[in-house]
Order: sequence, then C-alpha cells, then structure tokens
Amino acid sequence: MMIKFRRKMGFIVLRTYRWHVVLGLIIGFFTFDLQASDWRTFGFYKGYSQSFRSTLFNPDHRIVRVLGYTKGPHTSLAQSIRGRWDFLSLQWQAEVMGRADHVNEWDADLEVKQFCFQKDLFENWILVAGRSIQRWGTGYAFNPTDVAAPSKEISDPDNSERRAAGADIIQLEYFNETTSFAVCYLTKVDIGSQIKTEGSKLALRFYTNLWDVDLSIISLFNKEESPLWGLNFACVLGDRLEIHGEASLQRGSYRAYHQAIREANTFYSVSPFTSCRAKDHKQYLQAVIGFQVTLPGDIQWIAEYFHQDQGYSKAEWSRMMNYLHFLGDYLPTPWEDEAMGNLLWCAGLFSPKGSMRDYMMHSFQNSAFKAFGLQVTALWNLQDRSCVFIPEIQYRAGNHFTFYGRSFIFHGHAGAEFGELFQSHLIEGGLRFQ
Repeated sequence: MMIKFRRKMGFIVLRTYRWHVVLGLIIGFFTFDLQASDWRTFGFYKGYSQSFRSTLFNPDHRIVRVLGYTKGPHTSLAQSIRGRWDFLSLQWQAEVMGRADHVNEWDADLEVKQFCFQKDLFENWILVAGRSIQRWGTGYAFNPTDVAAPSKEISDPDNSERRAAGADIIQLEYFNETTSFAVCYLTKVDIGSQIKTEGSKLALRFYTNLWDVDLSIISLFNKEESPLWGLNFACVLGDRLEIHGEASLQRGSYRAYHQAIREANTFYSVSPFTSCRAKDHKQYLQAVIGFQVTLPGDIQWIAEYFHQDQGYSKAEWSRMMNYLHFLGDYLPTPWEDEAMGNLLWCAGLFSPKGSMRDYMMHSFQNSAFKAFGLQVTALWNLQDRSCVFIPEIQYRAGNHFTFYGRSFIFHGHAGAEFGELFQSHLIEGGLRFQ
C-alpha cells in the first residue's frame, strides 16, 4: 500500500489510485476520539555520502555509471505518525510514513506501514485483521521462522527507524496462561482501479512456556511452494544472559540462482536467475543460534551464528567469480553491450542478509552514559572472511532528540562477497525525533 508522488513544474502532485478514500478513513479514525487515542510521531532526517570501488561486478566503475549512482551528499527526510485508539468496540492501530529523498532530484512517497484492528472475542480469543507487523521469531537479526513478519535490517533489527511494513493478514489466536495457538492468513492487497489480492499463505504457530523456556512450533503453507516447518526457542539464565535459536526446514529451495553456477560461460539474452532447485526434493535448512549478555559497564553483547542451505556454496561463488572474469574480458570488444547487460544481472547475486551459507554477527551496545551511546555491529561471512562493519555514535538531547553518525564499511579480499560489493563504504549523519 503506497501512495506515490511525482514532481511536476515545481509542485508535488499526489497520485492516489483511490487512496484518498483510504487515507481519509485513516485520518477520520485518528480524530474520532482523541481522548482514547495514543499518538506518537517519529522523524528521521539525514544526509549521507557513499564511495564506490572498481570490482569484478563494477569494472572501471562502469556499472555505477550505468545505474546512475553518485557519491553525494544526498538527503533523506522521513516522518512517521503512529496511532492507537478505540472505535466501534475495536482496538485500532495505524502507522503512516511520508518520505522525501534527494539523489539527483526529489522523489517522495507516502506509505501505510500498518492499519489494522484487534478484537477480543470471548475470553481467550483475539482477532487481528489488516496490515500488521506480527513477530513470531526469537532471533535478533536473523529469523528463519518469522514467516508472518517483514525481514529485519542488520543495522536496525528493532525497527526503530520505522522502515518495516506489515503484511496484510487475518489472524485468529487462542491463548491461556502458558500456551497460545495462532492461525494467520497472509496476502498482499493492491488497491488500484479495483481491490486485488496477490498470493495467499497460511501460517500456524503453537507457543508454550515449558520449564521457563519459550518454545514455538511454526508452519507455513503456500500452494506454490512446499510446506515450511520451523521451531524456535528463547530462555533467560540468571539476570544477564539470554539464549535463543530458530530452525526451519523446507523441501526444495525457492531462491533464484544464477545459471552460471552450473553452466559453461555464456551470454544470456533473458534473466539468468531461475528457481532451479525448487523441485530437487532436498531438504533445505535455515538455522540461527545466539545469545544476549549484559557485561559490566552496561555493555550489551549480542551474537548470532546463521546458516542457510539456500545460499551459494564456496565452490558456486568461485564459479560466479570466474564468470565475472569472463564477462570482463569482453568489455573492450564488439560484444561489450552483451557483457554489460549480463554484468547488470550479476548484481542480483547480493542479498541484504548475505548470499552465501554461513555468517556470524556480533553487536556491542553501550548505554552506560546518559547522553552518549555507542553501538558497533559486525557481520562476517565465515566462508570467505569478508565482513561489513557498522559503527554508530549517538547523542541524546533530552527525551525527544537523538543526533547520530553511522557508517557502513564493506571489507574483504578480491573475490570475497563483501570485498566485491562495488560500494566500499557509506557515511551518514542526522537527527531522529520522537
């Protein structure tokens, strides 16, 4: 659900696709009974610059120029409003974010992150319907079993910057003191000239607290894929240590793989990414195990090991690097256009949570000082020893303003995942308001 803006003759023009009706309803619900409402607003204003390097994916900076990437500085302005209120015997929740970004020109959008209601049925039943963020996983940054939730960002797993958008769901949950069972229907609602739904999934979750351990069994059913089965847990030991883990199994991998991992070097005239392992009848495992511990000085240390069978193996990644060498050899030849087109497709190898199979994440957060905060997060690819560092420093001015500076540094040798990323580092700074 997104409202797009476009800039025309100096004015911002709103293209609603009948969203004026939906937005009007939301505003009407917000203002119906302010006495029973809980309002919060969040602002995120930042400037950032980025640097690029020549790699196999970006020989002589050719791909960066084709994609139109520039160093900056660039500007991003975002404002989010979240409300909770009671209306018609229902508990409503909505969150709307407006964003304006300036790279080469201003681009803006207005997105409904959440818009749902909750209804208590009988004594132990709850109904939730609408666009909502439901968290079923226990992991900090990786969640193989969180099938009803949007993917987390390594730099903001708690969604403090309000970028995550909920799924369109109808969920019915039964609960008692130690156990709950939820049935969740998920789809994607598209409101244009008419209301359409895209894709349908059914997720089930059984939760119980057993010997002070939070334990969940999760499954996901989709007519286009084989069922996914998952298990997660979390437990607290003493006053300072928490341990958690998740694991999921699915027959076949529905990830799109580049065909060069199993074919001889060639040019492709259509996208080379195919779900070639969807019907191979193998079981694919995703798993995470981690802990959170509070060290002396109020330093919080969070660590997770993540494995995904769906990722590229070290041998497959090596074949892709050989394929990139093959494409690079054709750049100063009459086949340069074909080589460039295939290089652009190869950029699809990168994934926000990693493209290969084994990763280790560490995050250190220090909140001992009243005004200053420091956080350092590092994600290592254990197969090629490349990594991304995310240091951040914060200054809190009162209860509402936080000034911050943050950097993303991608490091690794030639041929390694984060070493081949054509963005070498990004530096940003700005203000968060709440």
